[in-house]
Amino acid sequence: MAEAAAPIERRNGAPPLPAALSEDNRHNIYPDPNKPLDPGDPHGLGETPEQHAAHASIATRKLWGMDRRQENYLFYVWMISSLCLLIAAAVIGRYYRTWHPAFIGVMTAFMVTHWAGWLQTAVGMAQRASWVREEADLETRKQYLYLAVRLNRLMLPTAIIGLSTFIPGYVDRDDTPHDLPYWLLFLLIFIWNAVFSVMNAYNNITWESDRLEFEGGEQPFRITKLAILGLPSPKEKFSSGKQREGKEI
Repeated sequence: MAEAAAPIERRNGAPPLPAALSEDNRHNIYPDPNKPLDPGDPHGLGETPEQHAAHASIATRKLWGMDRRQENYLFYVWMISSLCLLIAAAVIGRYYRTWHPAFIGVMTAFMVTHWAGWLQTAVGMAQRASWVREEADLETRKQYLYLAVRLNRLMLPTAIIGLSTFIPGYVDRDDTPHDLPYWLLFLLIFIWNAVFSVMNAYNNITWESDRLEFEGGEQPFRITKLAILGLPSPKEKFSSGKQREGKEI
């Protein structure tokens, strides 16, 4: 009778793995690479069912003492207020110029609300970033992805308003030669939001969405093109086990 294979010692003092989950073959447990990992099975990172249950019981992180619902409501107050204020600033600046007290006050209020929503989301992402979480903690990673998508929900509409205001302002610049700050300010608003949203899409949304779909199965932002636009994906439907809605395996 053949002897059972000895457990595989792991680096950095981690618990030993069974031979079937060695460092070399732990990512090849399933012969079908299209099969989503089941929470009851050993995790794709070498996690045992006991470790998976422990990660599932990790308490939800709070931001500034608020739970997720309260924090979400506050963000959308910042977001809707900032977009309305930016549109108002574009109209006021067009007719009363940028040196008018009304424009200065509205633009200042826009900056406060926009950056409040931006920093609130960025702090939440930092609380769940890869350097402070365990990669096997799927729930925290899903929260991180949601916050990254939410950040683009703030930046993309802001960039569109900035560009829509800059273009006519720049075209009519000869009619208002003494109001250079008007179109220049909205150009800067467009640039910083467009650049940050592209960086966020590349570094956070696409990367985390693809990994979560493989390791965690169904998740609301599995179609990355929609996630980049801040939109959730339609519910997943399987057809012949080879194709999922919106994405071919």
